[in-house]
Amino acid sequence: MNQREASRKEWTASGTLEEINAGSLQRIADATEKMAASYDALRNDRDLYRRWYDEGRARSHRLELRIRALRGVITRMKRSRGR
Repeated sequence: MNQREASRKEWTASGTLEEINAGSLQRIADATEKMAASYDALRNDRDLYRRWYDEGRARSHRLELRIRALRGVITRMKRSRGR
């Protein structure tokens, strides 16, 4: 039985307090690493969605400019036909 497993069990005379504390610290370190991995995944997802949002806004802006330009061309064409 390693120190991590021993620290999960109730304290007995077989393990010294020092061994139990070492196992507890290892379990705390494991939990901290797991939380950090979850945080990194959340941050990566946030960055991905932000990039998609920014790209979508830029694409919408380009399309709006294209629509304005084409409306101007249509208006000029209509005016030139009327003359």
